[in-house]
Amino acid sequence: MKELSQDFDVLAERADDCGTLWAGRMLRRVASTSKEPPREWPGTMDEARRLVETFAGRVGFNQREKLAEIVQYTAEWTWADSLDTWRAKRQGTRNLWW
Repeated sequence: MKELSQDFDVLAERADDCGTLWAGRMLRRVASTSKEPPREWPGTMDEARRLVETFAGRVGFNQREKLAEIVQYTAEWTWADSLDTWRAKRQGTRNLWW
């Protein structure tokens, strides 16, 4: 049982990384179109579930749902944090930091 818990911990770390990368990529994509990025995170739980399938397809449904929640939460948090940084830098200079 302890082994399963450790395996989930590894997957949870991966989910956290996945959410961070997802938000960063989405912000770069939106910002490159010269549109103002939305204040709210535009990603959905369905998208988060599909991302989880790429690295945790063999775990049970409940664990995949928990991992999708981690991906979504981390993406939302990263989006808000990165958006604040993006707006501050954009006000100070027209060169985006990515």
